[in-house]
Amino acid sequence: MKFKDFFVIGTDTDVGKTYVSTLLYKALRKYNFQYYKPIQSGCFLKDGKLTAPDVDFLTKFVGINYDDSMVTYTLKEEVSPHLASEMEGTKIEIENVKRHYEDLKKKYSNILVEGAGGLYVPLIRDKFYIYDLIKLFNLPVVLVCGTKVGAINHTMLTLNALNTMGIKLHGLIFNNYKGQFFEDDNIKVILELSKIENYLIIKNGQKEISDKEIEKFFN
Repeated sequence: MKFKDFFVIGTDTDVGKTYVSTLLYKALRKYNFQYYKPIQSGCFLKDGKLTAPDVDFLTKFVGINYDDSMVTYTLKEEVSPHLASEMEGTKIEIENVKRHYEDLKKKYSNILVEGAGGLYVPLIRDKFYIYDLIKLFNLPVVLVCGTKVGAINHTMLTLNALNTMGIKLHGLIFNNYKGQFFEDDNIKVILELSKIENYLIIKNGQKEISDKEIEKFFN
């Protein structure tokens, strides 16, 4: 299989973007993929240094050591990255993020980049947003969607924004599916409205994505 780098975003906060990124990374590691979280707020002190919770979750889930190379900026305050950096006096330099990404590309076949929330999350106030970073890297998006009530609206608004911005969508991943009748209908409506055929469904508590599903999703 020939893979490409891709950028994971969510339709909103707490949709399970990190969980889905972790499952994808777990399935793609054997193809020399690396996970990359450019900017992480809400970090915690561990052994005297700030630790990125998303990287910590992913490495523990997969069963590997915490990897500092998976993140560029670690910010303590659990708020939007732009605000956390302002509160802590940390200047976000996008060139540092770009350089880090390019360095990872020299070492790994492909990179799975995880954003912070949705498209409009600011990284630098009034200057640079998640959608700007996606455009800078020129990557297709994997959009993590919910299946609960509200999923149709959140997903379609994000898809329309991606289309307006000229950002390519690779596919949808519906997360935390619990088999409820309204979830089935939400998924059906989203697929019909969007005309998207490439998607995955991650069930509640699912621990891995099969090779067959990975091959189908990235083919």
